[in-house]
Amino acid sequence: MAIQLVCSNGQMEPAEGVANLIAAHRQSLAMLEYLGKRLMEAEGADATLLGQRMDAVMAQEAAARRRAAIAPVATVADMKMKAAYFQRLMGHGWCEIDVDDLQAVLGSFTKLQS
Repeated sequence: MAIQLVCSNGQMEPAEGVANLIAAHRQSLAMLEYLGKRLMEAEGADATLLGQRMDAVMAQEAAARRRAAIAPVATVADMKMKAAYFQRLMGHGWCEIDVDDLQAVLGSFTKLQS
């Protein structure tokens, strides 16, 4: 599910920047959950194919998480959104967060221009 911003006039506008990267990561997590459920019920050749697909999606998820972590923040709102998202990731155990990703998140906050 893509994250969208709503303007004061009530019209939906496509999200840009940090929000798009977070949305891409959420899609990867959703696909992993879907494949994991199917893998639990699969047998034989189907399980092998699903396992290979799951490995590929896990690599995509890690790449999407890394892109979201290193993405520069342009506003305080972006910084809050990014911080809240990574806090939820760590708090709910949705995926394993690398130390490098956390350092990248914190590093992106220091580059915010005031």
